[in-house]
Amino acid sequence: MKELKKQWKQGEFHRCYLFYGSETYLIKNYEETLTKALLPPGAEGMNFDILEGRRATAAAIMDAAETLPFLNDKRLVLVRNSEFFQKGSRKEEGEALLDFLSDLPESTCLLFVEEKAEKNNRLYKAVAKHGIAVDFKPLTEKEIVSWLKKSCKDQGLSLADSTAVYLLRITDNSMENLVREIGKLTAYKGESGEITKEDVDAVCSISLEARIFDLVRAVAEGRTEQTTTLYRNLLRMKESPFLVLSLVTRQFRLILETALLSLQGEPNSEIASKLEIREFAVRDYLKQSKSFSKEQLQEALRDCLQTDLEIKGGRMEEELAVELLLLRWSSRQK
Repeated sequence: MKELKKQWKQGEFHRCYLFYGSETYLIKNYEETLTKALLPPGAEGMNFDILEGRRATAAAIMDAAETLPFLNDKRLVLVRNSEFFQKGSRKEEGEALLDFLSDLPESTCLLFVEEKAEKNNRLYKAVAKHGIAVDFKPLTEKEIVSWLKKSCKDQGLSLADSTAVYLLRITDNSMENLVREIGKLTAYKGESGEITKEDVDAVCSISLEARIFDLVRAVAEGRTEQTTTLYRNLLRMKESPFLVLSLVTRQFRLILETALLSLQGEPNSEIASKLEIREFAVRDYLKQSKSFSKEQLQEALRDCLQTDLEIKGGRMEEELAVELLLLRWSSRQK
């Protein structure tokens, strides 16, 4: 990805690009960088077309792409959320562009920005052949810690690796949210100094996922009273008991999957990639797995499913059903 920005800085552009993936902050950043590199201030109005969703038809895209730029060398056509690169009716609409991509005007840069894209899709293959397709995956723990430290350094602040990982652990660690949290920490600390764990605790928002992790940890360690307190705190925060059950079930599943993959000799980085979680989460789940046997984790998952069925079947009130599930398992772990 870094090579792209280097190319753009040197004035080297492909005729078409596809940006897709789950890391929306990076996609937005690269989209903005490409736009600024192609269109100097004042050139956007006459040389920038945005086609989104159902408005992005093959005919509309070709018409925009064939329009000559006005007082500029390039024109940018941005196609967002077209769904051309997934299974469905829009896939056929996108395939009407196959021949056009091989003869795209040199003066036009065509950029597709999508949430998802399938690599066996014919249009995907055409973009990859005539341009570049980039999957913006979440950064690794090492990459995102490095990015956090640089972001703080740019503001005159320092951030230790351990504090950066702690920040990731307790917050929603999408890059968009982390930008907001760094902004809060910068405002809190001023223009110099080191950001500490205490600073993070003072101003950063704890994610629901982090709260669920603490809840399951209390269950795993057999701390029944704390389990009750943490669960009722979530209810006071207006969290749905059904959502809590869903996230507790997910965490039991991840603990089991992480433990099984580790037993197969998979390194933490590979486990994180396969399960689409951060490496610190892998370490935490492996630690939690020591409180359970494989059979206990499988039983816990069955118990979660049974609780779900009892709630949906109207046999138990959801708030009580989830509390009984948590107490049952925390009592067993004593």
